Amino acid sequence: MQSIKTKKLVNNALLASLYVALTLINPISSGIFQFRVSTLLVPVPFYQPKLAPGILFGVMISNIFSPLGPIDILSGFLIQSVTLYVFNRLFKSAYIKSIAYGIWCGIVVGATLHYAVGAPFWISAFSVAISNIVVAIIGTLIIEKKLSSLIKKLAY
Repeated sequence: MQSIKTKKLVNNALLASLYVALTLINPISSGIFQFRVSTLLVPVPFYQPKLAPGILFGVMISNIFSPLGPIDILSGFLIQSVTLYVFNRLFKSAYIKSIAYGIWCGIVVGATLHYAVGAPFWISAFSVAISNIVVAIIGTLIIEKKLSSLIKKLAY
């Protein structure tokens, strides 16, 4: 029993650290026009829901380094919580989940940027939504075509 808990903790910690590393090495991971390479990892819990905490904590930790600070941590928590615990149960297709995630990201980040820095809501919402949809769908394709057996092995 203890080894299952340890394996779950380690797998989630590895996913969180990979998300943080991919976000921090990326110079355009926040703002009105963002492209987070780490978003490739967002679909992982669509295939293995037990890895949802890894993505959730990875997003929150990487948003600590955002220029917006605490409000970005809260926004990231809201985005990932709804995506991983609502969309993951509501929709069957990982592609639909990726699209819902991207739209939700655009709405929340657009609102956050509008509130925090006065950025135009629709421009930032559209820009963030499109980039997140594209990257999440690419992540879904990669997982389905190349990583599905690895993700299945992570089922404890």
